Amino acid sequence: MPATSRTTTTTPPTRRRRDLSLDEIVDRAIDLLRDGGEAALSMRRVADACGVTPMAIYHHVGNKEGLLNLTVDRVIGAILPDAEPDTPWRTRLVEFGCAFRRALLDHPGVGAVFVRRPIIGPGFARTTELIFETLARGGITGAAAAEAADAFVLVTMGSVANDLSRPPDVRERLLGQVPDAETPRMIGQIDAYAHRDGEARYRRALEWMLDGVERAAR
Repeated sequence: MPATSRTTTTTPPTRRRRDLSLDEIVDRAIDLLRDGGEAALSMRRVADACGVTPMAIYHHVGNKEGLLNLTVDRVIGAILPDAEPDTPWRTRLVEFGCAFRRALLDHPGVGAVFVRRPIIGPGFARTTELIFETLARGGITGAAAAEAADAFVLVTMGSVANDLSRPPDVRERLLGQVPDAETPRMIGQIDAYAHRDGEARYRRALEWMLDGVERAAR
């Protein structure tokens, strides 16, 4: 009888674990979060993107929560500006806040993780130090600085969460939910309230917050 030939298939070899760096893992995780949000991020997908087995990813980051923390902290750490001693402290803080906000909105998956969980890492530690250092330039120290730094983060988180979860026209849908007679002031303001420039509103909110901080510090 003639011998039958067999067709064999081979899977491409995976890379060895020691060839994989933590930086590469985080880079691929950022790509997945940016393109598909948190739902797209899994240890297996990161492993596939890196060309390794999932166990190699676990060896470097422990678990998915650890990977999320590293990924968001990397994006935050990349925002830090060069120090410009001649820039007025308020201008520096507002411009930094706008850069922080834009980075999170440019990576929606990263922004969504940031607003729902605490981030612990060198990037956010340096960011927090920059906020305190900038406030100190304006003479804001002690308890006032702690409260101002907290307010800065709260305003930023609120702006990011609002832009990620609410389309610009969503507030228009408030009209008609109750009789017009119950919302005369809202009806009069609905155009300005519903149609807004998110970054312009954020800048104004920071300026108002800093007005209050300066008054309280005095």
